[in-house]
Amino acid sequence: MLLDSCFLIDLMDIDEGAVAKLEELVERAEPLTVSVLSVTEVGYGIRSEREQADFEEVLSRTDVVSFEAADARRASRILRRTEKEGERVGKIDSMIGAIAVGRDEAVVTRNIEEFRRMDGVRVSPY
Repeated sequence: MLLDSCFLIDLMDIDEGAVAKLEELVERAEPLTVSVLSVTEVGYGIRSEREQADFEEVLSRTDVVSFEAADARRASRILRRTEKEGERVGKIDSMIGAIAVGRDEAVVTRNIEEFRRMDGVRVSPY
């Protein structure tokens, strides 16, 4: 399962839905991954040493995965298609979606509609 940035932020904010989803994933022994893009997005918003420590704790329980050339090509196709169909998606979300497709993983997110507009991206909402 590829954990989206909003999920990581919600976990750090101790959001009930995010915490319950994490417990479910851990109970099912799902492998948890985070993209380098989410590390950047979430890391940029960190405002205290406590938030940094919480974020590092979350990351210590996951595998951080990179954004590769094949993901970039996939994300470009997602962006072109969604724009052509008048259903634009965010650039970083398209890259996260492309990583998920390439790794055959679902994206754990509350940003359901954004990711469902991307061909081949499976969503695991909370």
